[in-house]
Parts: sequence; C-alpha cells; structure tokens
Amino acid sequence: MNVNWIDTRTIYRSMIKSTNDAERSKIFTSCIFEPWQQLMSMVQGSPGAAANDPFAAARAWHWLVPEQLVEPPDSLLRLEAANAWETGAAAMEMAVKRFEPFADRIPIDTIEGWLILADPQTSDPISRGYTGAVDFFAPRFVVQFSEPNDYNLPRLGGCVVHEMHHLIRTKAVPWNIMEATVADYIVHEGLAESFAAACFGEGVVGYYVTDFDEAQIDTARALVGQNLSTTGFDKLRGFIFGDYWAGKMGFPAVGMPDYGGYAIGYRVVQAYLQRTGSSIEEATFVSAADIVAESGYFE
Repeated sequence: MNVNWIDTRTIYRSMIKSTNDAERSKIFTSCIFEPWQQLMSMVQGSPGAAANDPFAAARAWHWLVPEQLVEPPDSLLRLEAANAWETGAAAMEMAVKRFEPFADRIPIDTIEGWLILADPQTSDPISRGYTGAVDFFAPRFVVQFSEPNDYNLPRLGGCVVHEMHHLIRTKAVPWNIMEATVADYIVHEGLAESFAAACFGEGVVGYYVTDFDEAQIDTARALVGQNLSTTGFDKLRGFIFGDYWAGKMGFPAVGMPDYGGYAIGYRVVQAYLQRTGSSIEEATFVSAADIVAESGYFE
C-alpha cells in the first residue's frame, strides 16, 4: 500500500501568485475541483448559490474558491507555520507502516490524501475549525481546516489517519452504508478514532468523543444499545451525529447528544481492545457484530 499526499500548498500558492482571475480559476478547477468532481456531483450546491456558479459544490463543502485566494488566507499562513503538510505526509506514512503486516488483506494500491482550506465564514462552528471525509469512488480522503488553532492543529495527524482508516476498513471489511446497521456505523467510527489514538496518543482524540458529561454518555449509550440493528441511512445518521445535525441536515432526530454515536463507538472499540488484548490493527478486520458482542459494553 502506497501513499500520495497531494501538495495542495503549492497549488494554493500558485493561485495566490497569479494576477489573472481566469488563470486562478483554471488552476483551481484542474488541480483541486476536478479530482473531486465525481463526489462533488452528489452535492447540489450551497443554499442561495447562483445556478450558474461553477463552484457551487465546492462552496457547499465550504472550500475556499478562487476569488477568495487573491491574498494568502489566514488559514494557509497558520497551516504553513505549523508545518501541516509535512505533518500530514508523515501521518500517512505512519499509518501504512502500522498496517504492513496486514498488507495482503488490504486490496488498496495507493491512498491519496488532501489538505484543503475551508471558509471560516460558512463552516459550522460545531466542527471546531476542522473536519475530514473520504471519497466514495476512490481511495482518497480530505482533511479541511477553516480556522487552524491550538486545539485542532495538534489533531491534524489524528484526523489524517482517522480518514485513512476508514478507507482501509471499508476495503478490508466491506459494508454498504445504505444497508448498514447502527452497530456497523459506530464501530466504523470507533475503530478510526481508536487508530488515531494508537498512532498519536489519546490527546488527539476529538471533541466528538471527549466533550460529553456522564448523563450524555448514558443517554447515547442507551439509544445506541436499543438500536444496534436499526438500518436506513437517514435513521443511522440520527444515532451517529445527533440532534443538532438532524436539524441542519433534515434527518430524524432521536434525542441523541451531538456526535453521540462517535462517542459510543470509541468506547465500544476501546472496551473490545481491553477485553481481548487485540491491537487496533487486528481489530480492523473483525466484524462490527463481533466487536460489539465481545466488548461487553452494552451488557
């Protein structure tokens, strides 16, 4: 398994250096937008976007677009100062090395990683200035930062390997999100964040796992435990992302604290690792049903 960490910093700098709007748009289109076009085509555009806006889908993802890259944005300067591109590349190499003993079980030739600048004006504050996603159509992932800061910059490497783990898990233990259960989804997220913790320590674990009081965990645990076999994409999202995103995205609210499924998934996987003595790499190849059962978390 090889890695290809895209040098988006140089792409952004070339856009900023350009004094021609058309050239800037051309660079953005060919070097950033088009590689993601197949996934972007699933996005209908951001609310209020002009019908003829060629970058409506990029705006919907909160990516900075050419007219916002005439001068170096603050996010670029902060990421450069933090050596973010070097950190991301090193994180990808670390993830591959950890999975070397299992290479014959991972049908992936190359994983591609992207670091993208996001718009702080449109990005949701609940995301703490950073987020990540995988491409459904290729072994490719993106981490995007709208407001690099003392909280999220130390979590960049963890975010990178979290998204990488999603790609590895999906290929090693295939699952269809349209047919998946709540158990499948929480374990998917719990494994990815547990891999981040294994690579960089528990200090990189994100707010979507840590920022809960005991009552919220009890609520999330009960809701997930009662719905482990629930299926249906919209229903799943309610149990994973919680009521805030249900209101924003239009899927059913179930009384779940924000990111409750992530928090429970992480705790389930950690309980499984502790009870079985398995490594996170070994657990990557175990079914969600077995991880839930052997974790004992819902007993």
